[in-house]
Amino acid sequence: MVKPSPVAVSGEPGGSLPTTEDPHSLDGSTTKVSQSTWQSTVKYLKTEITLEHADIPIIACCVVSGLCDSSAYNAWSCFVSMQTGNTIFLALGASGQPITHPYGWVKSMISIIFFLCGCLFFAQTRLFNPKSRGTLAVSFFLQSACIIVAAALVQANVVPSPKGVVVEGGDDVDFLELIPLAFLAFQSGGQIVTSRLLGFNEVPTTVLTSVYCDLSSDPKVLAKDNIKRNRRVCAVLGILIGGIAGGWISRSAATLSTSFWLAAAIKMGIAIGWSVWKPKSSI
Repeated sequence: MVKPSPVAVSGEPGGSLPTTEDPHSLDGSTTKVSQSTWQSTVKYLKTEITLEHADIPIIACCVVSGLCDSSAYNAWSCFVSMQTGNTIFLALGASGQPITHPYGWVKSMISIIFFLCGCLFFAQTRLFNPKSRGTLAVSFFLQSACIIVAAALVQANVVPSPKGVVVEGGDDVDFLELIPLAFLAFQSGGQIVTSRLLGFNEVPTTVLTSVYCDLSSDPKVLAKDNIKRNRRVCAVLGILIGGIAGGWISRSAATLSTSFWLAAAIKMGIAIGWSVWKPKSSI
């Protein structure tokens, strides 16, 4: 008769499986999972978005321009988006006008300079795939952050109550008011650059002169299907609605910062929207 073999002792050949796992094996597995997650995230953010309905966030930027420009002009007699007006104010400064605001040209000049800086800065996104989720999301997050800084400065009374750059004495200039103007003008450059990079040239987001011209001279302005006309009309309405909202907010119990907080919220919402935008079809 064959005797049954004795029960194998753990750790000996043919014995039972070990009850503990190799710590080195665990570390390697965790590292692989982390790398895989990181690679997936990077790939997701690098994915180029589809341009279908991508004009909606750009048109929303027109509302932001209306809010910021109406509020800034009411408070500081200066624009932060519409640089044509600021150029005229700067030109008037050469003759010391307007007499009531002899240093008003300083604000206009600062706005123009920082608008140009914003355009130059955000134009560099073309080096990082300007139509990718990550690039667009980061761009609009930074634009929102600029408005948040301006809103916080106004709400915290770091910037004096809006009475213009010139103090009643007439000779002193309160340069603190130039700080929010600089941030607001800088972010305005970002949105018009984005509209260009995405190919929506008919929606400049910051000015309407060319939009009015294109609308009135469009031979197909009354055609049923005219997507560019529709975008132009929406751009006009966006700036108009934003401007009306900014005007009523300034007349209400809400402070100047309320308009800026609202504009920042819109920009932040756009940033989040870009991060989850539908990818471009591979076909």
